Amino acid sequence: MEPNKASTRNAWDAVASTTTQLRDGSLDPALTAWVKTRGFNINSTVFSSVCRFDDGIYTGTLVDHHGHAWEFLADLNDPEGCDLEDVTASLGPKSPDHPNADLCDLVTMALYYQREQQVAA
Repeated sequence: MEPNKASTRNAWDAVASTTTQLRDGSLDPALTAWVKTRGFNINSTVFSSVCRFDDGIYTGTLVDHHGHAWEFLADLNDPEGCDLEDVTASLGPKSPDHPNADLCDLVTMALYYQREQQVAA
């Protein structure tokens, strides 16, 4: 993809940065391990955003190798306090295929980014 608008480049860069930090464990190695224990291949999973609420507590959205979007709450201190939900069916305009899709939206960009990685592979 050759983004021609700064806002689109910024969204691409944000998704790429978050994805790299999760894949290499530099954001939090325990969060990277949590993603892996949930059955996601860390090398093909893309992250639109991750927010740290507190020590060891994160929320965010990821896209798996099938192009499904998942929202998660990862409480690394309490495995029972975690939640993971496939929200693909309710994406609406966040889907890159939707006529009102906006690539500046980080979830939309993560889905697009994942597709681009699949094509490049």
